Amino acid sequence: MDGDAQEEITSEPGRIVTLRPGQEFRFENDFSENGIVTLKLKSGHAEIFGTELASDPTYAFSGRKVAVYTWHGWKATVDYIAEEAPMQSYLNVHLALEQLRTAATEKGDAGPKVMIVGPEDVGKTSLCKILLNYAVKQGNKPIFVDIDPNEGSVSLPGTLSATAISRPIDVEEEFSASSATTGTSPLVYYYGYASALEKPKLYHALVERLAGVVSKKLDQVDVRSSGCIINTPRQFVDVDGYETLTHAIDQFGVTAILVLGHERLYSELTKRFPNDSGISIIKLAKSGGVVTRDKTYRKQLQMHKIKEYFYGTLKGELSPYSSLVSFADVAVRMVGEGTLAPSSALPLGSERLLQETRLVKVEPGDILLHSILAVSNAPLPDPPSNMSPEQESALVLGTNLAGFVYVSEVEEDKQKMTVLAPNPGRLPRRFLVMASLKWMED
Repeated sequence: MDGDAQEEITSEPGRIVTLRPGQEFRFENDFSENGIVTLKLKSGHAEIFGTELASDPTYAFSGRKVAVYTWHGWKATVDYIAEEAPMQSYLNVHLALEQLRTAATEKGDAGPKVMIVGPEDVGKTSLCKILLNYAVKQGNKPIFVDIDPNEGSVSLPGTLSATAISRPIDVEEEFSASSATTGTSPLVYYYGYASALEKPKLYHALVERLAGVVSKKLDQVDVRSSGCIINTPRQFVDVDGYETLTHAIDQFGVTAILVLGHERLYSELTKRFPNDSGISIIKLAKSGGVVTRDKTYRKQLQMHKIKEYFYGTLKGELSPYSSLVSFADVAVRMVGEGTLAPSSALPLGSERLLQETRLVKVEPGDILLHSILAVSNAPLPDPPSNMSPEQESALVLGTNLAGFVYVSEVEEDKQKMTVLAPNPGRLPRRFLVMASLKWMED
């Protein structure tokens, strides 16, 4: 406890303290019902990752690691006070980006395209939220691009996505409330794996597709000068991931790279992109409050994201809908698995990696039980035989998603399965894409 912070004894749980300007407090809690943390602003002003807290509502958090920062002072119930928050350097980055946006508006040019890179647990997603919220406060509409398939901050794990942000990100629901935050549904592509290096050729193809769509979106007048903020996976700092990183930089036309907590990567990028390259490389310190997340927590986070997708959040509950689907009414495909030929069996000069971008037909059955299936917006040709496997793979993988369903029951004898969807009604499309994502409903 800092000696200058004033502490009061109250009948409420916890401690009521007065935070000085520039202080931060952090907390983390689990996903259990007993672990829910509620927070209510007493006086002053504070923000969570750039979203300002209102004085009236009581905020509730479950399974979160949260940092609350105050620029002007704040009175609240806290368990931890931190002096070393790097918010001033983050604010300086925001101010520099605002200058670029202002210049872009005056000239009719595109705004800054910012990529945030670094190892795991350095606060990349947190910095994305801060910069997005600060940009929105200035009247901008930046595009948030998430190419980290491990977390799936906008959608589910295993996805790459983009969405325009027009309102402050909800402090409780975060990107789970993306449609409410943006006014539009996010653009989502299904990769199907947690690591960007699991299927690098497929990952590259989806990054190219997403970058092309984002580029067209940035041609629109209402978002052009706002630019985009790009969140990246931890594998980009690995030696094996450097090529994938530079590929993404090229595809998105990145103009600024923020390197969090990784000296070697900063050094390599400054050599690769000198001052005359048109790309600014900026080194930033990670927040001292970032908590290391072990595999168990990460798995819990993924399962919690899936549950939220179907059942909603503490703030906005959903009533998912179960329906019976005939095997004959859907075409199930698997991402990059199942029929990989050995290298010796491939045509001369071909590479095994080429199979990564080809979908494999899956016969519906018990293999689908407890699977999370992506519903592609790709239309099923009539008849299906009119399309080659290569054409079908390119169509399905290159088309954004309508959403996801969960297979809760399979009846092979009846050739039917029960699927859970967040909304009632029939499946909007017939192509269902399967990967490694499984979920056991509570």
